[in-house]
Amino acid sequence: MNTSKISTKKILIPVGLALLLIIAVVCLIRPNLNAPKLPPNELAQTAIDNLLAAESLSFATHSCLLLGDEEMQLGDIHGEINGADFHVAGEVLGTPMDLYQIGAKTYRQDTLTEQWLVLEDQQLLNQEALLNEINPRAAFQLTDILNISETETENLDEEKCYKLSFQPQTASGYYEKYFSSLTYTIWVTLDDHQLRQAQICASASANNIESTLQITTEFWDWNNTPAIEAPVVE
Repeated sequence: MNTSKISTKKILIPVGLALLLIIAVVCLIRPNLNAPKLPPNELAQTAIDNLLAAESLSFATHSCLLLGDEEMQLGDIHGEINGADFHVAGEVLGTPMDLYQIGAKTYRQDTLTEQWLVLEDQQLLNQEALLNEINPRAAFQLTDILNISETETENLDEEKCYKLSFQPQTASGYYEKYFSSLTYTIWVTLDDHQLRQAQICASASANNIESTLQITTEFWDWNNTPAIEAPVVE
């Protein structure tokens, strides 16, 4: 009898069983590796605080209005924020927009002449509707987070994120003036709890017709956006 073969089997069998046990334990633990260490309210508040505190970021916003079964496109804009300065371009209500806020000066391009109009003392940004339309951070000045959902994970452009929904109380009350219900859904990066995407759904009902304003914004380049230069005014 070949004793070397018997000895090899005696060694391999327990080693194989040990490996199987390790694999089984890893499979059991793996689903919980992405579980957030923060409770839902704290996770949402941390992501929002990070958004508001970011020195710079880039964003893209799509908005539409759902009237019953009909969908009306309202705007597609993109831009950058750096400190107190920002730039936003795109289209709102079918009209092209290109706007810079540099210090106290607002630069807005006239759609007909393509000339730059310069306004002092942030005159345009004193308009609440315009501010909420072009600055995605304006909607995240919140006083409370209510009825928050349990945290789940979802892939967003092949990046796994935490996803949760809640009813906010906004500091300005802007959306609450016109809509009876307001829901925010946010996607938060796993590692550094940055707000990767947000969707605002504001609904109202009149004459048995349900209307919903839906605003979806993606964020990236947190604290890594170049300085914004004013356009050349001739």
